Amino acid sequence: MASPSPGVSNLTALLQSASTAGGATFVRCPAESLSRLRSLNEAEIITLFTPFVPHPPSTDLAKNMDPFEPLGRSLPRQVRHVPYRLDHGMTQTHTDFLPASGAIIIVICSTENVTMHNPQAFEQQVRFARDVVKKAEENKALPSVPVVLLLVSNGPSKSSHEAAVRDFPALVTANDYTPAALANAVRVMFGK
Repeated sequence: MASPSPGVSNLTALLQSASTAGGATFVRCPAESLSRLRSLNEAEIITLFTPFVPHPPSTDLAKNMDPFEPLGRSLPRQVRHVPYRLDHGMTQTHTDFLPASGAIIIVICSTENVTMHNPQAFEQQVRFARDVVKKAEENKALPSVPVVLLLVSNGPSKSSHEAAVRDFPALVTANDYTPAALANAVRVMFGK
């Protein structure tokens, strides 16, 4: 992010740039799921599953901060942020968080900087996301819980990554995972 104009705080500049940052788009979402997502009550918890990936290039985040913490902070309800390791996939711990969910957001991050470090990153994350959806569908307590996939991808693989997740009914895409881009993705999801 460029330096803010004189007299404008870094936070204000971030929020002003967030409205278009990352190119977030709702690709598809069933009307019932979208309505349910946008009308969660105050007591309902959003379970946010995010991958362990390197920070985005040229980030201002502290090195010890999860790159998706700004996403969790931007969500309009109480959030249980549950990271997942690409090499371990879904564990019992992830399954244990599902029953308390009012909504589930799963992040797949397959930007060029991620796939450069791990060529299998996309496939590993898709496997995790499909496992979460399967477990949510098997849980009788979660029949109306919306599940949204946030696909963060860029470069020449973006269109093939999007095509590979066409079986997910609710899909939001973004081309990076900077704090401004993640805040914009939340705005797109929640219509704010």
